[in-house]
Amino acid sequence: MIPVLADLLTIGVAIAISPLAIVAVILMATSGKGRTNGTAFILGCYTFAIVFVGILVLVGRSAGTEDPDSGPHITVDIVEIVLGLGLLVLAIRQWRHRASNEPPAWMARLDGLKLGGAFLVGVLISGPLSPKDLPLLVAAGGRISQATLPVEQVVAVILVFGVMGIMAVMVPWFISVVSPGKVEVRLSAMRTWLVSNHAVIMTVLFVILGVKLIGSGVADLAS
Repeated sequence: MIPVLADLLTIGVAIAISPLAIVAVILMATSGKGRTNGTAFILGCYTFAIVFVGILVLVGRSAGTEDPDSGPHITVDIVEIVLGLGLLVLAIRQWRHRASNEPPAWMARLDGLKLGGAFLVGVLISGPLSPKDLPLLVAAGGRISQATLPVEQVVAVILVFGVMGIMAVMVPWFISVVSPGKVEVRLSAMRTWLVSNHAVIMTVLFVILGVKLIGSGVADLAS
């Protein structure tokens, strides 16, 4: 179990480093809704990650991906290589748009959200609408499905991996809970920096993760 989590650490940290998701939680925290909407948003991110990865693992293991010599196992490795190439393409696109410092339009509507809306935004931004997180979740699902672990350990790996993916957004949420009176002072500089450097951060992440996924897939195929 520990080796599998170690293998997933890079992917989990990369999912956690999502500037726009962090900014979204900061905006909720600075508007006084960090403990309510911020909590719902984080739960939405976590729920989508573990459910989506869990479904992929279930499908993969039922197809026999845990057998290193099986066709499904090889297919997962090929998919991983393709995802890596896709991330390198996204890195190029992000770099070309690095001059844009404007946050997405949907962020302006965060203040008006209720709990259900905040949860839904968390679900959407953690995968369906994220060009970074969705392929990483697919890669993580493939990696976990290939692990020769008993069912209870597979479930534990999925749950722990989900926690890895929300570590960064938990920081502004935690500040809003323990020190609500100083949220604006402590988080405003972070928000400005993340919005200004979003494209560069994502470019670097895409390159690192693209190379990692390609390397992992090729190494598995070669062995």
